Amino acid sequence: MSLNLEARLRTFLASAPQTIHTVQTLEIWHSAMSETYHLWREPYVSTTSVSGVVRVMRPVNFEIKLAGSEGHLDQKFSIAISTVDEENTLRNELDRIPVDTLEKIVIIYREFLSDDLSVPQASARLQVESISYAKGVANITAVSPRLSMLRTGESYTPKDIPMLRGFL
Repeated sequence: MSLNLEARLRTFLASAPQTIHTVQTLEIWHSAMSETYHLWREPYVSTTSVSGVVRVMRPVNFEIKLAGSEGHLDQKFSIAISTVDEENTLRNELDRIPVDTLEKIVIIYREFLSDDLSVPQASARLQVESISYAKGVANITAVSPRLSMLRTGESYTPKDIPMLRGFL
């Protein structure tokens, strides 16, 4: 009886449709960091491909969520990254960045489908506004790049943002 149940269960599991889920990734970089970090929430090391460039993804627990209302034009995102799995190497890298620098840490968020890790389905380029640490977690507040002179105090030219040429 037990053998028959095992055979039926094996047949069921082998013929069950695969589930496709979204795979979230983060790319974190700054010129003061010694390397670019490629992180994902899967429990194993693997690779993804973006524009033909293969990247080795490190398994790290993280959570990203909207930190405000959806109707607000300046969208903020709250990102919590576990620094315990990386043995605090990510925290040490973030601590290398000078406090008085004007260059922002860049985080690129991408979503892939689990059956195709070669083409991201969605991506967002974010700038870090603040970082705080609490018990093995780096809490990051990130926003879309702000290009308003009123907001940043900087004036931008078509050299900085090539797509401006289409509007001028």
